[in-house]
Amino acid sequence: MAPSTFRAVFRMLVESKWLALADLEGLEQEVVDDFLRHTQVGCCSFQGGFFIEVDGVTFSDEASVDEFWMTWSWFFALRKLLDGAEAAEAGPWEESRLQLWRRGEVLAMEDRSAGGRVLTPRVEVELRPFAQSLARQGRELLALSDRLLGVLEAREPPVPAPVRQALVDAFNLPRDVVEEVAAKAGL
Repeated sequence: MAPSTFRAVFRMLVESKWLALADLEGLEQEVVDDFLRHTQVGCCSFQGGFFIEVDGVTFSDEASVDEFWMTWSWFFALRKLLDGAEAAEAGPWEESRLQLWRRGEVLAMEDRSAGGRVLTPRVEVELRPFAQSLARQGRELLALSDRLLGVLEAREPPVPAPVRQALVDAFNLPRDVVEEVAAKAGL
């Protein structure tokens, strides 16, 4: 069976809407304002992840993405596979035990709950184009994160320290793993 076509778009929850990174360009002040409107700013105030369709069928959406650091597990798993491992696991949302397998240049994926129940049927895509797509968007998210943190730092009056730290923690994602995936995938 040939690998399927896919579409992966990183979306972030802003003002109760799931917006693609491209839609947030130039709206950094508004994004920070939205984050600061939360009654309590904490880890769950910042959510985003890859909305993925395979052959036009949803593989992941708003029900299967979570905090940014969880989304980053995609990159650790892809790096492992690009290094030659046959299998890896990711946890892009709280109940996920996403299984990834490499068969040559094909990436198979299936998400299961922590209890083992199949949440998404197994799908197959081409490994390198998939890794490239996620790496490009990971780079875009890191650039957006830098801009958001710049807006946060310039804010007057300054944001209270605990709130500021929650934002910094949410957007302080490991850059090296995205660059490694990009390089290994041929970007």
